[in-house]
Amino acid sequence: MIPLLIALVLTAPPELKRAKDRFEFGAYADAAGTLRRYLATSPSLSEEEAIDAYRILGISEYHLGDQAQARAAFVNLLSHDPDYALDPFLVPPPIVEFFDRVKREHEPALAPLRERRRALREQERLADEAKRRLLAEEQSRTGPPTKVVRVQERLYLFNWMPLGAGQFQNGDRAKGTAIAAGQIVAGVVNLSAIIFHNQLAEDRTRTCISGQPGCSRPPYSDSDRVLLGRVEAVKYVSAGLFWALYAYGVWDAHKHFVPIVETEVAPGGGSGSVKLEWAF
Repeated sequence: MIPLLIALVLTAPPELKRAKDRFEFGAYADAAGTLRRYLATSPSLSEEEAIDAYRILGISEYHLGDQAQARAAFVNLLSHDPDYALDPFLVPPPIVEFFDRVKREHEPALAPLRERRRALREQERLADEAKRRLLAEEQSRTGPPTKVVRVQERLYLFNWMPLGAGQFQNGDRAKGTAIAAGQIVAGVVNLSAIIFHNQLAEDRTRTCISGQPGCSRPPYSDSDRVLLGRVEAVKYVSAGLFWALYAYGVWDAHKHFVPIVETEVAPGGGSGSVKLEWAF
């Protein structure tokens, strides 16, 4: 019930949504005026929308003291659903009693309408049964299906993930493995270089002062400074390689991405072959 109400709110016409919002806030005059103007244009409403509109209009008119307009709105509501009943937990008792009285007064006209609706529902049920019987007869004549199409929906988000996720989803395992391995190695090397560089730079036992042999640029010795430069180069090269592989993986995943794959398989499972791929 709650999902249905949410769907009605999201798909309702703007005028009906505005009237509902004003009604919920107790602005009955605004809600009634909006609905009167809207319904006067003979809008194309679904049965659920029409019932909701006349319910709000009838309750609003009653709150405004115009019982004649409230009665007219409730009669219109009952013309769409002669079995409708107001919820006594949500609607004040006087309005529920007024609505029930209007329903009893118009029972002679509602009875054939109610019977007609039941007949229509019975016809729809019979039509559905005839359709199912027709399909069952055709299936018994042609036998069980000789093939089954399995539909697989792929996630677009995987195209942006690292470690070859997009390639694995697209079925290119070799390329996905290569990208994943390259990114893992580059990431490990980069992290190791960062840790080693920080440890070397913060090691006070390796510092030197001006005048000492091999200490042309204190606080690091010339050999340590060369080593720090090489480690920093490894750090930037490994980071560049990681992001280059990531960028290539994203580009390649988008290039070969198909959102839906239909695979033809034998009934009862087993191996299958790709029958159809669709891409935008």
